[in-house]
Amino acid sequence: MTKLIELEQDETIKVSSNVLKYLKPNVIYVPFNDAKALVNINEIVDIGTPLFKTSSLIITSPISGKTKSFKPISTINGQKYALEILNDFEERKRLEPIKKISLNNIKKEALEKLLYTQFNLDFKDKNILILNAIDDNIYANTSSFYLLLNYEGFLEILDKFFKIFTLDKIIICLKETSSENINKLMECLGMYPNIELRILPNLYLLGTNSILLKYLNIPMSNSLVLKTNTLYDIYNLIKRNRQKTDKLITISGNGLKNPSIIQVKIGSPLKNLITDLIELKDPDVEYIAGNLLSGKVIDINNFIVDEALDSILIMKKKSPTSEKACIHCGQCLNICPVNINPLLLSNAKYKNQVKDICLKCGLCSYICPAYINFNKYLEGEQNV
Repeated sequence: MTKLIELEQDETIKVSSNVLKYLKPNVIYVPFNDAKALVNINEIVDIGTPLFKTSSLIITSPISGKTKSFKPISTINGQKYALEILNDFEERKRLEPIKKISLNNIKKEALEKLLYTQFNLDFKDKNILILNAIDDNIYANTSSFYLLLNYEGFLEILDKFFKIFTLDKIIICLKETSSENINKLMECLGMYPNIELRILPNLYLLGTNSILLKYLNIPMSNSLVLKTNTLYDIYNLIKRNRQKTDKLITISGNGLKNPSIIQVKIGSPLKNLITDLIELKDPDVEYIAGNLLSGKVIDINNFIVDEALDSILIMKKKSPTSEKACIHCGQCLNICPVNINPLLLSNAKYKNQVKDICLKCGLCSYICPAYINFNKYLEGEQNV
């Protein structure tokens, strides 16, 4: 069984249950690496206008407005080129190519095709569906809030999936700390006998699909795991005929006065969002994209909210802790959930062997009494 631990948490950091909205930015940026452009500069676009085409999907505009330029931007996955679009705030919509679907009479084959082409989900040979509503970031509630805001619609569509795909079971997984979601679901699940609720301990990395399946002792071969953000996009497309234009992110930490869940237009500049909605406690803060253990310190000036970003931590700056020489205590090896030897990550050959196994979870650095930052080896440094 994978070794998991509960992380220490600053109990004074509480995310508000009121969702803030940032859906009308002046400008958005649409990354397009390895995609064919379908529009030109100075072209008028609508919500849903195809902008780029990749080998597997069409990327559409989340706003109506005018294309301005191609420029480099920063994302949680590094530097990318993006199309800059100026918002005209007219909210014109191009009719989507997908007609509104009735789940009561849709054929299994048609739904399978839709889910595969739009979301890369393959239900073939799957008999267990798991909804993963777990947040591993101790200061983020993004996954659980997707469920909290949409639980009635989620239960309806999950129940239809059970019947259409003749599944054996559907499991919703929550951490025991998600009390509001637990209460809501307990009130409703009596009407959905095919859906089971699993309340799990507050252990770090249970939100990782592969580790969640191991913890539940469910084989990967016959199961499909959905994150709540994906089910939100599926629900919007099937029930509301809405394309993906927005998402939820958590902005929290000890450096701001109002830790919040924010519904934000995809492609929005992060600096503008923070300036408009967030109140800092102190100007001397750092911004971390992702969670506290494995996230990246970022410059918010050219950073956008893309589809991969779930949370931003705004933390008071600490005096840097100097690394010490390794004392060979073995704690990093003992805590690694996939049994990698973090000390060997400084060896290029070993790092190459385990790069697809390593979860980049940050536990090795978290536990190290010598304050060694093992992430630096994953990012290219070679010497211990």
